[in-house]
Amino acid sequence: MNEKKIVYINLDGFSYSYFGRLKKNGEVQGLCSLAKEGLLFNDLHSGIVSITNPMQSAILGGAWSNKTHNFYHHYDPEARKVVKHYRTFDAENIAEVMTGNGKRVVSIHQFMLENNPCKEGVFDCAYIKSSAPQSTYMERFALLKKLALKEPVKSGEEYFVYDEFPDFVALYIDDLDSLGHNNEYDGYPKRHTPEERFADIAKRIKGIEAELLSFIRLCKSEGIYNDLVILITTDHGMTPFFGKSKLTDLINAVNALGIKTDTPDSVNDETEIVVLPYTIECSLYYQKPLSNEREERLSELLRSLDYVERVFTKPQLLQEFGFDERGPQFLLSPQYGSHFYHRDGDEYYGASHDSFDETSQHIFGLLLGESVMPSECNDRVYSIDLLPSILYKANGLKMKDATGKVFKNWFK
Repeated sequence: MNEKKIVYINLDGFSYSYFGRLKKNGEVQGLCSLAKEGLLFNDLHSGIVSITNPMQSAILGGAWSNKTHNFYHHYDPEARKVVKHYRTFDAENIAEVMTGNGKRVVSIHQFMLENNPCKEGVFDCAYIKSSAPQSTYMERFALLKKLALKEPVKSGEEYFVYDEFPDFVALYIDDLDSLGHNNEYDGYPKRHTPEERFADIAKRIKGIEAELLSFIRLCKSEGIYNDLVILITTDHGMTPFFGKSKLTDLINAVNALGIKTDTPDSVNDETEIVVLPYTIECSLYYQKPLSNEREERLSELLRSLDYVERVFTKPQLLQEFGFDERGPQFLLSPQYGSHFYHRDGDEYYGASHDSFDETSQHIFGLLLGESVMPSECNDRVYSIDLLPSILYKANGLKMKDATGKVFKNWFK
């Protein structure tokens, strides 16, 4: 296969459950028609902990947190504090590989590439943002189309015209994530039920679908489509949760075992276990080591709690999920609808994606381009497999820290 240019479009928060439901209702015919041209992933999954920054870096680096060192936050027992990871991204990413091999790279709002390596005002490795104060998919797709049309785009204080479409373009769009969290967003109010919110999400997916179809048509009319491999995917899905938090119940249950348990802000010299909540999930860290017998009792308790769906141990996280060594002794993912948030829900439902439920883990993915084998991929694929496979087939290149599997049967 001749070298191809790569377009990576990340639609933050695009749960496969959204696509499946709309497809079943006879909607998103545009996406379905594109799927017939390309490769639709029917069993594509996110990772742990499935929060935006860790998962965005995982996709871009083709590796989990043992390489990126980002799984959102952790508790440091020596310092007795929570350490936020923010935009930590220690693995080599695809943009770094491309620039290191003389390729031209552009990031449109893909914030995990900002200054890593993409910078404002740098033509061959540019970071580009919309001038709109709160840009949506429309303004961001408009920038992507400008690249295809060889029109000026602003990067920092500079205006650039790309006479040839860049070798790698990353486009990040977060409309579905903002709506999925049930935030007030772009004229949509908060909703009381997931059903009400799904109607909003469906409208936004259809708008994104129209822009995507428009971009594909543009690429074909400009004669560049056959030079591209286009990946449309996401970092995670979205899972609703309701009512009273189980955080206090969990702390009380562990304390009842005679194991002194606190949240990070309440740690003292007697604390043995620290419970660190995310939004839906929570982690347990040892402030003091437990004997084998007490650890076994704790493990049995956690697995017996009726509001806990999955209990992940540290060895399991390290061996099966490529987790950072700084991770917890236990990670708890609750039953659908339950949560370990630091406060109870109110009259509105909540939603987040740090969950092992399929609504968060099973994600949308579609691969397009003349070189792509038209098919449906029913293999279990993880988000870290996507860009390593594409980069290798499109350019013969590898990311040195990537641990994702390279699939070679996605292309003609």
